Amino acid sequence: MKQALTHWMNRQKWLAIFVATCCLTLILTVVSPVFLTLSNMQSVLVQSSVTAIMAIGMTYIILTAGIDISVGAILFFTSALFAQTMLETGSYVLSFALAMLCATVLGALNGVLIVKFRISPLITTLATYSMYRGAAIHLTGAQNIPVPREMGYLGNGRLFGLPVPILILIVVFLFGLYLLNYTRFGVYVRALGNSERSATETGLPIQKVTVAAYAITGFLTGIAALVLLARVGGLQSGIGIGIEFTVIAAVILGGTKLTGGSGTIVGSVFGAVFLVLIDNGLNLLNASPYIYDIVRGSVLVAAVVVDRVSSVRRERTLQNRKAARLRAEIAQEG
Repeated sequence: MKQALTHWMNRQKWLAIFVATCCLTLILTVVSPVFLTLSNMQSVLVQSSVTAIMAIGMTYIILTAGIDISVGAILFFTSALFAQTMLETGSYVLSFALAMLCATVLGALNGVLIVKFRISPLITTLATYSMYRGAAIHLTGAQNIPVPREMGYLGNGRLFGLPVPILILIVVFLFGLYLLNYTRFGVYVRALGNSERSATETGLPIQKVTVAAYAITGFLTGIAALVLLARVGGLQSGIGIGIEFTVIAAVILGGTKLTGGSGTIVGSVFGAVFLVLIDNGLNLLNASPYIYDIVRGSVLVAAVVVDRVSSVRRERTLQNRKAARLRAEIAQEG
């Protein structure tokens, strides 16, 4: 029974970030009496919804041992296209359709460039980051564009007593969870991250899987863009700057390995909430805004170090087991 419980806990990559989130919540509750209130908890979840939605998509990419630096630019371009189309046509349907199609295509384009030209995902998406953000600035002339007041419902409204962004996050979370854990695509994504060579030799459609992972991330970034656009009330030139690093940090904190093959959607969502909890706590404590990035960066470095140490220990354990088996076989033959 104990071994089965230990085995289950080792498989749940999100347990570490879950425990960290609970501990941080407890600390902030003691330090600030207004922290653990219903309104503040809802505020935390609403604030983390955009990052969490994008992190769910980024999980697929990092599981394939890839990375996408351009998601912030895709978010900005999608927001710009929606706002500009609404300004010129006044059609919600057309604006939404164009924005979501464009976000998906931009994500897929990253995947196509990576698989067709065998360019590093980091270099590819760093280049497309500049392309997408530059295209958005050219499209709007770097102007702030307000969106209709009715759209504010998407970012600030309520449905069934819950904020709409939280409901959207729940739907995206369930979709991401099902796709990763209960479909062939999820199996292919993990197989590709574990070993591209083995995946190729077994005949898996690695190019299609890679492009699909980036396209899904683009699509989910489009959803996040519209939620964020509705929350702030219009297009601003600073939208999306730096959010890609927050998204990647959330995924890594959630237990997804940068080398691919292992990770969870649950962990990525908890990672996003954890980062917002840090900001929320620092804000309640009236901390200097200049230390926010320092704290986030320190947490990310700690997560990467812990992940690396655990990976080294796991590799040593496997090597020791192999050596023990080899010695046992030699002893039997002797």
